Amino acid sequence: MIEAIKKLLQKDNDSNQSAAGLDKQQLIKLAAAVLFVEVMHADHKVDKREQQVVKQALQESFSLSSHEAEELLQLAEERVKDVTSLHEFTSLLHGRLTNEEKVMLLEQIWRVVLADNDVDKYEEHLVRRIAELLYIKHGDYIRAKLNAEAEME
Repeated sequence: MIEAIKKLLQKDNDSNQSAAGLDKQQLIKLAAAVLFVEVMHADHKVDKREQQVVKQALQESFSLSSHEAEELLQLAEERVKDVTSLHEFTSLLHGRLTNEEKVMLLEQIWRVVLADNDVDKYEEHLVRRIAELLYIKHGDYIRAKLNAEAEME
């Protein structure tokens, strides 16, 4: 799995060519990991608690071992350096996840934001933008945030 995702990181400018060797689940894992990492970096400071929550989210969401989650997190960190738009990741997720899966992903994203006990305005703005790009209804956005807050308490 990790090797296939690495192929995506070495992509040419033609995204169709780069995604050809990856299955649906691998693309979803990488896209979700990139969103987690983007949110983790939104306030320009990365807290160890945020990294731990991202790793946990990857393990829980995709049934990964600790080692696999760590590798995926590192790959996402590498990929984020070249990201100019979240659209490629959110459009992939929007097309491949059900509404409930997208809401669960958003809840995991909120957990990353809440991990350091400081909701920065940039983090909150980014989460809202991700929700909009995933076409998540406002009520589901609020539900995901409240669920994450309840779990973090």
